[in-house]
Amino acid sequence: MIAAILLAAGASRRMGSPKALLPWGGTSLISWELNQLMESSVEELVVVLGSRSEDIRRTLGNSAKYSVFNQLWTSGRATSLVRGAKALIQRGTAMPQATVIQNVDQPTRSDIIDFLVKELMHSGADAIQPEYHGHGGHPVVIASHMVPLLLGAEERTFGLRGVLKHHPPLRIPMNDEPVVAVDIDTPDKITSARKLFSIADP
Repeated sequence: MIAAILLAAGASRRMGSPKALLPWGGTSLISWELNQLMESSVEELVVVLGSRSEDIRRTLGNSAKYSVFNQLWTSGRATSLVRGAKALIQRGTAMPQATVIQNVDQPTRSDIIDFLVKELMHSGADAIQPEYHGHGGHPVVIASHMVPLLLGAEERTFGLRGVLKHHPPLRIPMNDEPVVAVDIDTPDKITSARKLFSIADP
C-alpha cells in the first residue's frame, strides 16, 4: 500500500491568503493536488489542516474525509508532520510500503509521484528525493520503517529535514523537471508556477 501525507495547516502569512485555496486549474490548489495524488499509485491519504481548516474542508467535498486537524499547527510544520504520521499509524493497517510527504505550496504531478515511488521500491533506500540542478526538490518519499520516526519530528531540528539527517535520502537528478523545485510561498511566484503546469491564470 502506498500512502501520502499532504501538509496544509500553515497560516500562509507571506501569501496573505490560504495557499490551499489558491485558484488552480478550475479548482483550488489543494483539490488539484488531491486529484493528482488520487490519480497516482497512492491508496491511503492524510490531509493535515490547521489554519482556516473549516474553510478548506468545505471546498474539499467528499475528499474532506481524508482530513485531520492539527491542534498544534501554530507551533510549526513539524507538528503537522507528527499529526499526519499518527493518523496513518492509528488507522491500524500495515505500514505503507512508501509514503509521499507533500507540502500544499509545493504541487507536483501524478507521474512524478509514481516515478519517485518506483525508485524507492527498486532502490531499497530509506527515502527518495528529487534533485533539481544540485538542490533538493519535492516530494520526498519514505520507506515503511520511516513512518514511526516522523513521530519524533521537531521544529528545532527542522521537521522532516531533522529526520532525514539520520537517514539521508537517495537523491534522483531530475534536471528536466522544474516542477520538483516549485515553491509557492509568496504571491509573485503564483503565475510562474501555474505556467509550469500549463495552468492559466484565472
